[in-house]
Order: sequence, then structure tokens, then C-alpha cells
Amino acid sequence: MDKSLLPNIYEFISKTYPFSQLSELEKDATATKIQITYHSPGDVLEDETLAGAGLFMVRAGVVETRYKNDGSLRGRFSVGDTFGFTQMDKEGKSDYKAVFLENTLLYLLPRTVLHYLIEKNKAVGDYFDSKEWVRLSSSHNYADEISEEEKQSSTFKSIDSVCNHDLAIVTSRTSIVDTAIKLGEHNTDMAVVIDYDEIKGVVTKSDITLKAVAKSMDINSPINEIMTRNLMTIDANQSVYDALEMMVMYDIKNIPVMKNNKVIGTVSTTSLLQNSQLQTVYLCQELQTAKDVEKIIALSKQKQEIFETLVTTNVKPHTIQKVMSHIADNFAQAFVRIAEEKLGRAPVDYAFVAAGSQARSEVQFLSDQDNCIITKTELNDEQREYFVKLAKFVTENLDKCGYPLCDGNFMASNPRWVASLDTWKSYYTKWISDTDQDAILSSSVFLDMRCLYGHTLLVKQLRMHLIETAKNNSRFMATLMNISAAVSPPVGTFRQFVLTKDGDNKPYLNIKKQAINLIIEMARLYGICAQSDTTDTYERLKAAVKAELLKEEEYKELSEAYTFLNSVRFNHQLKAMKNGEKLSNNIVPNDLSQFERNHLRDAFQIIAKHQKGALFRFSGGRGVL
Repeated sequence: MDKSLLPNIYEFISKTYPFSQLSELEKDATATKIQITYHSPGDVLEDETLAGAGLFMVRAGVVETRYKNDGSLRGRFSVGDTFGFTQMDKEGKSDYKAVFLENTLLYLLPRTVLHYLIEKNKAVGDYFDSKEWVRLSSSHNYADEISEEEKQSSTFKSIDSVCNHDLAIVTSRTSIVDTAIKLGEHNTDMAVVIDYDEIKGVVTKSDITLKAVAKSMDINSPINEIMTRNLMTIDANQSVYDALEMMVMYDIKNIPVMKNNKVIGTVSTTSLLQNSQLQTVYLCQELQTAKDVEKIIALSKQKQEIFETLVTTNVKPHTIQKVMSHIADNFAQAFVRIAEEKLGRAPVDYAFVAAGSQARSEVQFLSDQDNCIITKTELNDEQREYFVKLAKFVTENLDKCGYPLCDGNFMASNPRWVASLDTWKSYYTKWISDTDQDAILSSSVFLDMRCLYGHTLLVKQLRMHLIETAKNNSRFMATLMNISAAVSPPVGTFRQFVLTKDGDNKPYLNIKKQAINLIIEMARLYGICAQSDTTDTYERLKAAVKAELLKEEEYKELSEAYTFLNSVRFNHQLKAMKNGEKLSNNIVPNDLSQFERNHLRDAFQIIAKHQKGALFRFSGGRGVL
């Protein structure tokens, strides 16, 4: 090889995943082993020139692979694409032939070199694994190559590096007053209660104020009378965002930090705010105390900054969804509280309920409002008027905060969706027994519900009614599955994307409707079948494994596909935000990296396979009813 070409080869593999994950020494060695070939239009690689050769990387030009028996198209490859891997360990005869359509420059990585890299480098090994879910799992740390500066930023720091190591430790028999003195000595908000090297609980300044002083308790009473016993802890090696997620999800302000089963420190919302660019905790705290509508609307501007920070710093898509959902919950709760202050106490017990994506804690920037109200008893005209006013106030103000009104009017401001528990049960019973596709399709948003404000038990009772009624109605389950299966993931016979044209005749795929929703809908069905009360897509799939409806490997396939698809969606939305473009779920494959396109195909293959399995399980393999 002409050594003057080595810098070009080195630069190419440094920008091509997974070879970009090699060490500098490995990249140098790999570059020297690459062979360069040139091909003219009409040239063909097959049999001895293809079988057993290695991995071909297209540096410039276009090549097609065609099956030898009938000449049908297998795939088309351009700059950055690779082919030949499936023929690498064959001898003599190849399964297909490569036909060059343009003047093409190929880099060939010999099979012995690639085998060595697969064995020695995990990123390379995962990328070329035979299992789609393993290939997808290799994508999690990619995100267009996180910079070293970002990796060193506070968002990736371990909790150990930001927690307070100056512990206030007491025993369960330490008095309340002595515990208060200990907190002052260590200038901390939380004391850890430890007996015989075992953590028994925690107590905060707030606990002493609200549980002891405010109730005139004897300050010489033992601290175990007011301590929190069922506490949550976090491992010292977990990240700042792991702690943030826990605090946001469970409204915790202090968490003990553990290492080797021992408490080594505490982390608080204050320390996270000081060490993280993310203002989620601050925003939620502001919303929980806000009483002014205009102030709440002004706070909504922070949502985009939070979303951009989460995506840019490569936070897990599931965490992004949960954080954005928790923020949406806080906005809704704030407006319900203010509405109650304006209208007076509610005439009957009720629950203000999230439906759709918010119920699943899957809010993202294109999520609109889906909500309803469940009352404990039937309403008279005067009582109904109260809830109509409350719902109108909440939904209109949420719209001003960037949570658009639902086009289908699936909101609490629609009188139909303000009803008693018994009426809601009758809705479900009718949808399930009639199995009318139009009715189910128009109301499917309410198949997922989560209480945002009020009496959680009302929502729990309704969801259990749904599960109990639906699990015994195979026709309803089949109808849901058939409706879902009417949409297929957009990948064709030869792993080419099947695209739709928009108003400007530009080809695109809708990653929400043609992929993400298909996993959500299958998970919902499996969750109902497993009699799981959760609305979380991942948890529903786990419940299906526990109920032996799915195998562990099948869970990994669907969860990895779901994670990757959301990652692509969020990065697509982030790019649109930064370019000042309109956000959408429509993705043009040519705008994606080759890495993303390859893994999209893997995700679509997984969905297609599981659709067939779910169709067989829930509808005996029949088509749409």
C-alpha cells in the first residue's frame, strides 16, 4: 500500500463506528492492514473475490448486492456502508454478488483482522453480533461521539464526587434534641440512624420541625419515633442523573449514599443544583409552591433548556421521558391546586387523571394533552358545572405552557370525560364487549391512566376493572392487536426503508406511528395479559417475562429497540430545535448517520418479528378483523 494513503484511511475509520471506538494504537494497526480496491460500473465481486475476503467498506461510489439464484436485489450501499460480513467465513461460493453502479473505491478489512478486533474490542464485537438487541445495546454510548469535555462535566460525575461525606450519625435511641444538635454540628439537613453498622433510617431537620416541635413532642424522646424507616439509597458509583431521577420521581430531597453496603455520605437537591446544569429539581420545587398563573406560564420556558441538556448529555431516553413527564405532572398539579383555590373545595372526591403518553410517563416535546376526571359518585348538574370549570381552567393554562390541546378532544374539558367511577367502568365494559374497532381506536388513549391529583384509589380501581374485564375477552385482545398490526415497521424485503412522501414530495418515515407506538401497543397487551397495573412500557414487558408470556431475550430485544428508537427521535427533535425548525416525528433516513440507519433496520426487524408473534398469541395469526 502507498503509505501516503494511511492518513486518509486512519481518518475514515476514526469517523466510522464501531472502528471509531478503537484505541489509537488499534486504529494505527487496522489502517495498515486495510486493502484498497477500485471498481468501474458493471464490475462484479462474487465467489472467490467475495467469500472469505472480509469486510468491504464503501469509501466512494455505489454498489448493489444481488442474490445469485434469481438476481433479486438484496441491498444497496453507498459511502460509509459495509457489506461482506455474512460471507466472511465462507469458502469458494458466495450467496450473492456485488455489482458496482458507479466508479467505486472500497476499503477491505481482511477477515483475520476483523475477527481479532471482534474478539478484543467490545464495541466492535457488539456491533457485529448476530443478535439485533446486542447490536442495538452497543448504540447507547454513541450519540454522535460525546466529547471528552462533556464526559468530564458534572452531568457524568459519580454521586461519590458530589455528595457530602461529613455524616451526622446517630443511633435509634439518640434523643430528638441530641439529633438536632448533631445536625447543627455537621451543618447538614439529614442524619443517618445506624445501629450495629446497619442503617435503620434517616431523619431531617424538617422531620424534627414538623413531626416533633410542631406537635409538642418531648424532645428527649428517641429519634426512632419520628425517623423515616423505608428509605431509598443510591450507590456511590451511580451518576448525578441517577440521583436526580430518583429525587424527581419520588420527591426526595436527601438520599444516603452507599458503598460496599456502608453509608459513606448523603446527597441533597441543593448539592445537585450546585453541581449540575439541570434545573429540574428547582423547577418542580417552584411549581409545587407557585400560586400565580402568570408565574407558572413563565416557568414553562425552562422545559426546552432541560430537554436540550438531557439529550445533549446523552441521558437515557427512559430517564428523559420520566423527567419530562414529572415536569408535566407538576404543571398540571399546580393548575388544579389554583383552580380549587378559586372555585372552592370540590363537591365530591375525585381524581384528575393523565391519559396517553403522560400516563405512561413518556412525555416528550410533541406530546399533547390527554386527561380526564373520575369522580367517586355520580354528579348532579351543579357538581358537574364545578368540574367543567376546573377542567377548562387547567387545560387552557396547560396549553399556554406548551402542552397543546388534544385535537381529538380527549381532555377533561370535554364533559364526556368527566364521569363517575361507575360510568367509567361502563365505558370500559362497552368498549371491551363490543370490540368495535372505531370505538376502541377513538378511545384507546384512555387504556392508559395515571392519577395526577386527588384520590389515586379511583384510578387503581378503574384500571383493575379494565384488566379483569379485558383478560377474559380474547376478541377484544385480538382486536387491539389487529389494529396495531395494521401498521408495519417501515422496512422492506431487502432491508430497505419503505418511505412515505410529505406535502413537498420528500420521503420520510414516521418514527412514532411506524415504530415506537407498535412497541407501546404490544407492551400494553402483554401488560393486560400479565394482569400488571403498571403503565410503564418497560415494566409491562418485564411483567410479561415474569408471567412467562415473553422470554428474557425477547424482553431485551423489545426494550433495546424501544430505547434506540426514542434516542433517535430525541436527537432528531434536538437538531430541529437548534436549527429553529418545526418539530415532528417524521425522519428522513438520509439525514441520519449510517450508524443510525443500520440500527434502525435492526429495530424494525425486531418489531416485525414480535408483531408476528403477538398476532399469533392474541389473534391466532389472523389478519385485521
